[in-house]
Amino acid sequence: MRDLKGKNAIVTGGSKGIGKSVCLTLANAGANVYILDIDKHEGLKTVKEVSELGVETDFYQINVANEIEWIDFSNVLKNKNILVDILVNNAGIWIGKDIDNVSVEEYQKLISINLTGVFLGIKHLVPLLTEAGKKTKFGSAIINLSSVAGLVGSQLDPLYSMTKGGITTFTKSMAIYFGKKNFPIRINQVHPGIIETEMGKQVANARINQNPGMTAEESYSAGVNQTPIGRLGTADEVAKTILFLSSDASSFMTGSSLVVDGGLTAQ
Repeated sequence: MRDLKGKNAIVTGGSKGIGKSVCLTLANAGANVYILDIDKHEGLKTVKEVSELGVETDFYQINVANEIEWIDFSNVLKNKNILVDILVNNAGIWIGKDIDNVSVEEYQKLISINLTGVFLGIKHLVPLLTEAGKKTKFGSAIINLSSVAGLVGSQLDPLYSMTKGGITTFTKSMAIYFGKKNFPIRINQVHPGIIETEMGKQVANARINQNPGMTAEESYSAGVNQTPIGRLGTADEVAKTILFLSSDASSFMTGSSLVVDGGLTAQ
C-alpha cells in the first residue's frame, strides 16, 4: 500500500518504540519521513531503516519543549521547500512515582515534553500544514498521541494522566479551531493501552514499586490480566491506526479519538 506516496511526515519521538514503528509504517505507505528526537544514536539507526524503504528521510535532534529549536527546524523545512502533510506528535515521557516523591523539576519536565512539545509543534508547523493542506482534497493531518490514561484515571502515574487528559481535550478544541479558521487541517488522536515498548516496561516497573514483593513476571501478568483481549499491544498495532488517520481513508474525521487498548477501557 502506497497511499501516502509523496507526502511529507514529521514524527516526534521517532527514534524508538511507537514512534519508530510509525516512521516505518508511514514510509512503507510511501511517505517521506522526518524524524525528530533527542536521542541521536537511535534516531540515526531509524533513519537508516526508513531509507531502505525507498523514501526521503532525515533526522533532526531537537528537544520538543524548546521553542527556539522548533523555530530553527521549521526554517530548515522552509529553506528546503518542504511542506508538511502529516504531523505525528508522539514524543512523551512517564514518571511512574508516587506523587509525594515527584520533584517539581520532574513535574515540569513531564509537562514540558508531554504538553508544551505538542503545542510548539503545532504552533510552528501550522503554516506548512496549511499550505500542504490547500493542495489536497482532504487537507493535511495531525495525529496526537494521548493514552488510555487520558480517558480514565491512572493510579500508577496521576501526573502522566493529567498531561494525557490535556492532550485529549486540546485535540478536540483544535479541531473546532481549525474548522472555524477554515484551515485545511484534520486533527485526531490515538489512545494506546499497555504496549510492549520501553514505556510499557516503565509502567510494569511502576507497578512493582507500588506493590513491594511483586515480581517482574507478576507485574507483566497483571498488565495482561487488565486487558480483555488477553495480551499486551504492539507498537505496530498503534502505528497502523496512525497510518489510517494520516490517510484519506479518515477524510471525514477530525477531533476524533481512536482507542487501541485491547478492551482495557471497555470495562
